[in-house]
Amino acid sequence: MSSFRPGGSVGGAAAHIGYSPYCQPRTVDGAKAVLVDEGLKEIEPMAWDFVMNFARDNSLPVSEVCVLPPEGSSGG
Repeated sequence: MSSFRPGGSVGGAAAHIGYSPYCQPRTVDGAKAVLVDEGLKEIEPMAWDFVMNFARDNSLPVSEVCVLPPEGSSGG
């Protein structure tokens, strides 16, 4: 999913070493997870469908969450 990036973000040769801001690996309560920004649904519906179908086909749990910036962060 690294190729799905907003305009102006790092792409090209450096893109293979980073993550899309729309799909970020995280650890949530000790469990490995991938946070998928719902904005992906608007900018690339086929990518959204791929992610959701991958989760379904592999019996992965899917939850809707709100992620807040860390304390002390500008959040902006």
